[in-house]
Amino acid sequence: MTDHTRTLSLVLSLIRSGAAVTRPDLGRQTGLGRTIITQRVDHAIRVGLVAEGEPAPSTGGRPSRILRIASGRGVVLGAVFGATHLHAAVTDLDGTVRAERRVPWDIESGPEASLATLVEMAGELLAPEPRECLWGVCVGVPGPVDFARGTPVQPPIMAGWHGFPLRDRLEAHYDVPAWVDNDANLMALGAWSRTRAAAGDNILLVKASTGIGLGLMSRGRLHRGARGAAGDLGHTIVAEESRHRCRCGKFGCLEAFAGGWALTRDARAAALEGRSPFLAERLERRDAPLAVTDVLDGCRAGDRVSTELVTRAGELVGGQLATLVSVFNPSTVYLAGVLAQAGDVFRDPVAEVVARRSLPLATDELVIERVALDRSEGVVGAATLVIDELLRPELLDRWLRHGNPRGIRAHTGDLTEPRPLDVPLAGAR
Repeated sequence: MTDHTRTLSLVLSLIRSGAAVTRPDLGRQTGLGRTIITQRVDHAIRVGLVAEGEPAPSTGGRPSRILRIASGRGVVLGAVFGATHLHAAVTDLDGTVRAERRVPWDIESGPEASLATLVEMAGELLAPEPRECLWGVCVGVPGPVDFARGTPVQPPIMAGWHGFPLRDRLEAHYDVPAWVDNDANLMALGAWSRTRAAAGDNILLVKASTGIGLGLMSRGRLHRGARGAAGDLGHTIVAEESRHRCRCGKFGCLEAFAGGWALTRDARAAALEGRSPFLAERLERRDAPLAVTDVLDGCRAGDRVSTELVTRAGELVGGQLATLVSVFNPSTVYLAGVLAQAGDVFRDPVAEVVARRSLPLATDELVIERVALDRSEGVVGAATLVIDELLRPELLDRWLRHGNPRGIRAHTGDLTEPRPLDVPLAGAR
C-alpha cells in the first residue's frame, strides 16, 4: 500500500464525515501540504469519488469550494433481518437512500429461504441500476456474528444459521465485497452516523424488539469485542432463580422478561385470566397469537396491564443498562426497536432506573432518547459500514486501480470457494 492511498483514504474520510470540507480545512486537519492536498482532491474528483459544490464562506482571498462525496458513481445495498421482518435499502455513496422496502419475515425460516427472499427483494430495489453500479453489500442479522468471516455463530433464535457462510454467498452472487454484522451494531452505527454532532462519539443503542440487543460506539468506532459477542444484553441474567426459560436455553435472562416475545406471553396470560379486557378482545378477534404491537396499542388505549408490561420491561432494561452506563460512560443512549415506539411509557422507566443506579458523574449530562430515524437506522448503518470499509486504505488500494470494487472480496484468505446462489438477480443488466 502506498502513501498516496493512505492519504487519499484520510482525505476521503474527512470529507465524508464533514470534519473537513474544503482544501484549507483538509490541510489544517491532516497537516499535509497544499500540494499533496490538491493532488489527492483532484484525484478523488477525477475518479468520481468527490464533487465540488458551492463556494465556502470567504475568509479572505480566493474562496474555496465545498467538497462532498459524489453520489452518482455507485450504489450500495444494506439489509437487516430482524426476528420478524426484513428491511433493505439501496443508497448512494453519500448515504442517501434511493429505494427501500420492508416486509414481514420469520428469521426461523432458515438461511436458504431468508437469503432467497433477500435476493428477490434486493433485485427489485436494484432494478433501475446497471449491475456495475453496485459496489458493496452489508447484511445484519439478530445474533452473534464472526465479523472477520461473515458468519453467524450459535445464534439463540436463528435455527440453522450457525456457521452459514453468508458473506461468501453474497460475494459469490453479487461479485462485490460484502459484510455481515449483528443488527444492533448496524443500528448503532446508523444512528451515530446521522446524529454524531449532537450525540457524541460514545453511544449505546438498545434494540428492544422481539429480542433485546445492544450496539456500542466507542470513540466513533463500533466495539464488537474480541470475538464479536459484545452487546449481548438480552442474555444477561436478571433473575438467578427464575423458572422463565429463555429462547437461548438459559433461565432468568433479561429477554425472557422484557423481550417482545416475553411480553406477548404475559399479555396472553392476562387476557385468558380476565385481567385485561382490551387484550382479551384482541386475542378473541385475532386469527394469530397476540403480537407485541397489540401490547403497544393497549398502552395507547390506556389499558392498565399493557402499560404495566411495557413499564416493567423498561425498568428491567434500565437496570441492566445502568451498569453499562457506569462502566462505559456514554454521552447518549438511544432506544430503538418495537418497544421504543411506546414512547415515554418505555423510555421514562429506563431513564429513571439508570439515573438511580448509575454513578452521578456518568449520568450528569447523559441523554436517553428514542432514535428519530423512522426505523431506518439499521439499513443506514449497513450502508455506512460498506462505504467506510470501501474507503479504508487496504481495500481502497485493491480496487481503486480498477475503477470500482467489482470482483473484489472484502477479506482475503484461504477460504473455500462459495457456491453461487440459485436465485437470479432480478432486474440486473
